[in-house]
Amino acid sequence: MGLFSSKKDTRVTVGARYRSADTNLITWEVASIFNGIDGTPYAHIFCVQDQSRRKTVAQSSLESGVQYIRLPNRGA
Repeated sequence: MGLFSSKKDTRVTVGARYRSADTNLITWEVASIFNGIDGTPYAHIFCVQDQSRRKTVAQSSLESGVQYIRLPNRGA
């Protein structure tokens, strides 16, 4: 087994927080997850600093770690 055993869990979950890869100033939190009519898994996210800022992103963009960086769990 060893080759992939150290890979972090990248599954998108409600309550998980991310920051934009290009800035540390904005933190996004997952409000809900769903499958789109095209079969693609999406997440509704909101800005923690201004909850009126909301958007829908493909879960793959959160999982890849390129556009968004997952933050450690708040309880950890």
